Amino acid sequence: MRIWPFSSPADKITTYQKTPSGIQQIPFQSLPKRPQEAPDTVTISAARLQKQIARPNDKPPARVLAKDASVNPSLMFMAHDPKDKASLAYIEQMALVGQVEDFRVVADAQPQDLRRAEKKLDKQADANTTWITNSGGHDSWTEDHGEFTSSGGVIVPAILPEDTEIDSWVLGARAKRYFAMQDQGEKHPGCNYATQGLMNGRHAQEELVNAALSTGTQDIKLATSYVEGGNLLNGHRADGTAYALVGRDSLAVTSRLLPGQAGESEAIKQVAADYGLPPENLIPLEQPGDFHLDMAMTLAGPGQVLLNDSRQVLALQKEWISEHYKHTWFNRDQRPSELAEVEKKANKTAVFEDIVEKQLKAAGLEVFRVPGVFPKSVANIPMNFLNIRQGRNDRGETFAVSLGGEERAEKAFAHTLLEEIPAGYDRVHFLDRSWTAETLHYNGGIKCRTKVKA
Repeated sequence: MRIWPFSSPADKITTYQKTPSGIQQIPFQSLPKRPQEAPDTVTISAARLQKQIARPNDKPPARVLAKDASVNPSLMFMAHDPKDKASLAYIEQMALVGQVEDFRVVADAQPQDLRRAEKKLDKQADANTTWITNSGGHDSWTEDHGEFTSSGGVIVPAILPEDTEIDSWVLGARAKRYFAMQDQGEKHPGCNYATQGLMNGRHAQEELVNAALSTGTQDIKLATSYVEGGNLLNGHRADGTAYALVGRDSLAVTSRLLPGQAGESEAIKQVAADYGLPPENLIPLEQPGDFHLDMAMTLAGPGQVLLNDSRQVLALQKEWISEHYKHTWFNRDQRPSELAEVEKKANKTAVFEDIVEKQLKAAGLEVFRVPGVFPKSVANIPMNFLNIRQGRNDRGETFAVSLGGEERAEKAFAHTLLEEIPAGYDRVHFLDRSWTAETLHYNGGIKCRTKVKA
């Protein structure tokens, strides 16, 4: 237990809540906490894990669990890696949030790391954390490892040989798409951002299978397609119809796994079959200037998508940079170069965002452009408020959990989410901002670190 002068992890969570008198920041510690029921867990042997993965499952999959604000999480799966300095801190804070929003954290660790992690975990968070061990593939980015279905089953992406040329497949397909855009008179957006494959290289599909088995789930299916979880966003339209957005990088990889000269349409059919959706309800989407869709957008209410707006971000950063140099006598001559750098970044990502916006609207979805992803500048830390974990708690309140950011940016995003978006959010929690730069350095936010089971 931490004692004075050390603060609790709960003290570093910033919460904004909708009240009858408007949006208010409230102390996280003042929110009522409710104990959560712990799931039964067992130790899964490596032999059983491999046997489960090799076992064919031809049962038609149930629909994949939604990632919009409608889902009611019961369990939040996370993973601890001592090489990932932020992983234990985020497990602690999500366990604390779970006491307020009615979910329990199930934290996965390799056997040799378990005892030390349990010992270091804050005692208040420990009361809402169930630990399991995993002797198979392992990494912190549990969102990517597969999908839970609405019936509690699990679907994991195809497990590919380690030497599979995922990078070259992705980059080659991007080049073709972007040159096709150029031939149609549009700007060639460029290919130089991250690709995919890290999850497969670490055999991390095994981690979700292990977690599912440890908590009693037997319905486990290995997909034919290869779609990392952050590149699949599934929700509901206003009429209740289920749909999913899938990044075109994932379709490019999947098409290479199918027989013959399969194209994107065949890849769409395969992904739809793997995840329990009609092909016409799967919407292919250009990557928004990042390797996963969820790094630049999130689903909100029915048929609603929040998409980053780099131009709004740029306007804010210009204001902050100018203010920064007003209050310092040092390096004032660097102001023009700082402004030029943020403008260059914004102009680059805005091209992708505009393409994505057109595709979303063409699919009949309502798009809200918001300033949510901030590259680092002299005046601000890097921030990402769109890679959020969200849901509806047992009392019907809609909540969101975001990476922390600077106070002015948190307040602005809370206003956007709670007042400007007609999705009915009641509360947003911002986690300890001192870990934000660390996790974004590795291209992942809090949604990337969590996986929901209803």
